[in-house]
Amino acid sequence: TALAGQSICERCPAGEYQDSSGATNCIACVPGHYCAEGASAPLPCPAGTRINASLDLMTSKDDCITCPAGTFCPTGSDDANDCAPGTFTALAGQSICERCPRGTSSGAGSSSCDECAADTYAANEGQGECIPCPYPLASGTGSVTCSVCKAGFYLKASADPADVFKSPTDYCKPCPSDAACPVGTTLETLGVPLGFWRASFSSAELTECRAFGGDGQAGQARCVGNVDPGEASGRRVQEAGLDYCADAFAGPECQLCREPNHYLDADGAACNECVAVGTAAGRMAGTALGLCVAFGLVALAYSVQRGQTEWRKERFIGLPLRIADRTGDAIYKIGLIPKFKILFGFYQVCLVLSTTYSARLPERYTGWTEALAEAVFIDWSGIVLPVQCLPHKSRLVAVAISPIGVIALLLFAGIVLRLCARWRRARRGAGCDSGSEVDGATSNVLGGEAQLQEPPSSSAAEPPTALAETDDAAVFSWPAEVALGLLDLTPAGLVLIFLFVPSVSATILRAWSCQGYTTSAPGETLALVEYMRQDASV
Repeated sequence: TALAGQSICERCPAGEYQDSSGATNCIACVPGHYCAEGASAPLPCPAGTRINASLDLMTSKDDCITCPAGTFCPTGSDDANDCAPGTFTALAGQSICERCPRGTSSGAGSSSCDECAADTYAANEGQGECIPCPYPLASGTGSVTCSVCKAGFYLKASADPADVFKSPTDYCKPCPSDAACPVGTTLETLGVPLGFWRASFSSAELTECRAFGGDGQAGQARCVGNVDPGEASGRRVQEAGLDYCADAFAGPECQLCREPNHYLDADGAACNECVAVGTAAGRMAGTALGLCVAFGLVALAYSVQRGQTEWRKERFIGLPLRIADRTGDAIYKIGLIPKFKILFGFYQVCLVLSTTYSARLPERYTGWTEALAEAVFIDWSGIVLPVQCLPHKSRLVAVAISPIGVIALLLFAGIVLRLCARWRRARRGAGCDSGSEVDGATSNVLGGEAQLQEPPSSSAAEPPTALAETDDAAVFSWPAEVALGLLDLTPAGLVLIFLFVPSVSATILRAWSCQGYTTSAPGETLALVEYMRQDASV
């Protein structure tokens, strides 16, 4: 009380306080504090608020200003304090700042934490900034570590993220040539583009699909890969279980047809249904028989007319006959046949050096010889029945016995020509001279000599009878005619053997020629899966 004789004490007005007993006056409130009416002590602004500097006196806590988000205010704060980097306050009126969680960061005075951007990380709480990933690692947004490989690299093996982070170059390897490696690529998810194929998910080696007789687009039609070629980042269009082939294809380089009883067509881009085996065999036999008959008739006609001039004067048939005469004479005079045999034999040996004997030859040599080999070593069974339409063992048997069948057919033709000539002589009742002429024609069909058909001399046989003088059919018995028919075309059979044996043997030996594809991971012991070149299903 300020005056004596008061019955009650007065309360200190707002803005003043009195902390002592028996006081006669109130004390002005301490700056930075507030004093309510009847205050016994000046009070600081509570936590989360600050003083209001615009007021001379603060008379209640309501005069304190609430600190905004992103700042903190301890009790009695003169001003709001910005949260330090790595901390934040999401709400106003906070006395302390919270630390940002892992994978985020914040700057000074932040009301929230931001996720780390891609290719950066924050391993600890309260980081003021995210740290760039070490080369060649990458990360997604909000990452607490870097455990995937950046674009252009792939993770070669599954590993603990901590190990990958410690030794990034040991685990992240450069993307293979022609492959697509977006961020986060592993060896298993390696991007295989259009027109390429690989043998295993553990292999980093990509193989460009060959055309197999088609144009440059055939490989792309079969091998669709596992990435979208329109996406620069290599967006995957397929998931697990990839074989990199279009729906209709399978196998190495997608050269096999997925459907049974189908084969890859000559363009190398589509699958066709196989014809029946019996139909194909009939076609093959008919073709071989037709060729033998055609060549036999041509040779017979040429031999019969050899030395005669009537046909050679004809307008159309005469020119080919005259050319054939002159060609035959030229070949005989210069001895071209032995030279051709030597040259052809040398060529056959050179052609099988790489496939049969695994000899390594310069590419400038093998480039044209292999192309020529494909033209010379014709798989006759493949013409009427493609590779995938016949089991490989059956095909080998067919290739091996086909020359025997052709030679047997040729010898059979010689027998038929002999017997037909005998039958014609017997029917016409021709004399010895005419019979000898026809016999000589048949013996010279493909190079036989008429000497094999000369009748035995009178010193080695009985004197000729009247029948023998008028009909050559009585000179040799039917079995002898058959034997002479075999001998007539034996030289031609030997020529066929010379031509066929190297080709057939090389074809059989090629059954052990395989195409290898890498299945092992880089840096590991080399492992291959091999497929037969002639039949990729084996």
